[in-house]
Amino acid sequence: FKNIDELSPDYVCVAFDLKAPTFRHKMFDGYKAQRKPMPKELAMQMPILKDVLSALNIAMYEKEGYEADDIIGTISRICDEENAECYIVTGDRDDLQLASKNTKILLTVTKGGANETTAYDADAVFEKYGVTPERFIDVKALMGDSSDNIPGVAGVSPKTATQLLVQYGTLDGVYAHLDELKDSVRKKLEAGRESAYLSYDLATIRCEAPVDFRPEECLVREADNDALWALFQKLEFSRLAARYHLHPPKPAEPEVYEGECQSEI
Repeated sequence: FKNIDELSPDYVCVAFDLKAPTFRHKMFDGYKAQRKPMPKELAMQMPILKDVLSALNIAMYEKEGYEADDIIGTISRICDEENAECYIVTGDRDDLQLASKNTKILLTVTKGGANETTAYDADAVFEKYGVTPERFIDVKALMGDSSDNIPGVAGVSPKTATQLLVQYGTLDGVYAHLDELKDSVRKKLEAGRESAYLSYDLATIRCEAPVDFRPEECLVREADNDALWALFQKLEFSRLAARYHLHPPKPAEPEVYEGECQSEI
């Protein structure tokens, strides 16, 4: 709601993960293996959230075998091709690889119970991390990602990974110049070559996901008053009900019978 108020978008949609394994799980058994499952209390809220989004007439997308990030990447690519401004609201740093001239990442983190949002376009990603959004994937391929259990190359730190990418440009470039590196780094990279390229594949957001995206479904529309009123009353969301100027459903008007009236005595 905060972002909708501030950005006044013409289109809005939300992407969800599904429980089913994705192509990444099939590629690597250990993918996200160390991540704790969603807390039970949060899982119980997901169907309610979807009911609220439906009553708000906000489009939702999910695709078995793919992650929400792949859906987001696909939609942002379509926006780029149409030269349309796109904002990705997320708490996932992986989406920084999608930043471009038209696509900005609104990265939101929680600190001290309050949300802090930082906007990243392609220039801001480079300024912060020293690499372009496209090379953000190469950095992760080298250093790995413990949150997703992406292995990377054992012993290669984020600092070393960034330095290598700044010097040689790409993962391929790093491996093409192994003979120029110190023995300690070279041996790690040689031993971790297969892991590096697997990690690159795992970290890459797929921007060609087979999602049936229809922009007209995402046009900002008025909420369904009756459905949203009922939900917000049940959830005791009085402030949100006021925000949307919701009111109780109007009583149905009585039907008027216009036929002939006959009586028997």
